[in-house]
Amino acid sequence: MDTNLSFYELLGVKNDATEDEIKQAYKKQMKKWHPDINKDPNAVNISSRINEAKEILLDPIKRYDYDEYLKKKVNETYNRYTQKKNKEEYSANEKEKNYEDKKVTKWQYLKEWIKYARVSKFRKVIGVTGVLLESLLCFIIKCLIIVIAYVTTLGSIMIREIYRYLSPIFGILAVLVIGTIFTNGFDKAISDNKNIMMPAIIAILVYIASFILPLLSKVLLSAKTFDILYNKIDISLFKASVGYKN
Repeated sequence: MDTNLSFYELLGVKNDATEDEIKQAYKKQMKKWHPDINKDPNAVNISSRINEAKEILLDPIKRYDYDEYLKKKVNETYNRYTQKKNKEEYSANEKEKNYEDKKVTKWQYLKEWIKYARVSKFRKVIGVTGVLLESLLCFIIKCLIIVIAYVTTLGSIMIREIYRYLSPIFGILAVLVIGTIFTNGFDKAISDNKNIMMPAIIAILVYIASFILPLLSKVLLSAKTFDILYNKIDISLFKASVGYKN
């Protein structure tokens, strides 16, 4: 196989091929040229180019850029072309950044996807709807996290304030509970004094919880929690909505 073929020619598809056609062509070519199957000396290089072709053609933004490169019919490789193009487009303090490492927000990517993705209008409507719904879901989750965190913190403060004013009563109650359990055993103490012991045990557990709740609040409001929300859940749902391939 000629390694100078365009990515479309390499996969055996037309320039206006859909994502599904590209995926099918990729699987077909990899079955033929995978180094474990094909013993041709060039199989490694060809399979590497086939993987590169899939990566470029399944990414709407990269594919648009690649099509522009083909239209200009420049006498240089695609990688050299993109490097040259980047140097012309970016300002002096951004020239050291590689085009592949350029960071864009999901909304910037969505805008480019709507404009350049070679999928049906219905698929774009589904994609945009999915992005809006997952963004709303993540916003609701964020609000719930904040509300729960502050409610637990406020609740723990109120519990400790109440217990502080009633500490003599709860102190005596705690001593009686512990003494009764120690003397009669837990099961007998509960069964014989159910009306007193159960509320007392619950009161002690609530007091202990008042010290645990602030720790829960701290975890909920930590950077790690929001990192998981945005970089794991939000971005994963976004990729699924637009059919983004890593």
